Amino acid sequence: MAKMERWIVASKMVEVLDHDTLKEIVDLGATLGGGWSEVHQHIHVTPDNKEKIEAILLKRGYSLHTATDKTVRHPDAERPGE
Repeated sequence: MAKMERWIVASKMVEVLDHDTLKEIVDLGATLGGGWSEVHQHIHVTPDNKEKIEAILLKRGYSLHTATDKTVRHPDAERPGE
């Protein structure tokens, strides 16, 4: 298993505000626009557990990417001016 293939990245769109906070704000008369954010988690896997971990994540609605996939960029990789 190549070094970079040992890492998978699971990503998912999640709500920014939790249900209770959202309810309190709406109860005060506010109208909210979009509030979704994509989060991701890097996961180190082995040849013995990779497929099982991927199956768990896919079943729960996560998208999977490789660590080198340019669609999910790590914040530490950002450069000023980009």
